[in-house]
Amino acid sequence: MFVNQVIFEGALDAQDKIINKVKHTMEELTDVAGLHSAECWNKDTKKSDTVAYAIVTKWDQKADFVAWISRESHVAEHRAMRKENKDKDQAPVMTKTLLQYEEASFV
Repeated sequence: MFVNQVIFEGALDAQDKIINKVKHTMEELTDVAGLHSAECWNKDTKKSDTVAYAIVTKWDQKADFVAWISRESHVAEHRAMRKENKDKDQAPVMTKTLLQYEEASFV
C-alpha cells in the first residue's frame, strides 16, 4: 500500500483558484488503475488568513501513483502552469506540499 498526500495552500483571497485546482484533481481520480481511495480535507480557517486543502490518495503500490502522475495530460498541465507563472513574472497563487508514505513492513 502507498499513500500520497498533496496539500495546496494559499492566501484566503486565492481560495477560488485553489478550490478549482482541487476539484479538477479529484475529478481526474475516477476509475484510475491501482487507486483504492481519494479524499479531500480542508484546514479550519476561522483564525487564519490562509486556506489549505489536502488530497489523500491510497494506492496498491507506488508504481500506480507514478503512472497516474506521469500521464501526458498531467505533465502538460504542470508545464503550462510553470510557463504562466514565468510569463507573468509572479509567484504562484498556491504552494504545493507533497508527502508520501509506504506501508510499514513491521506492522
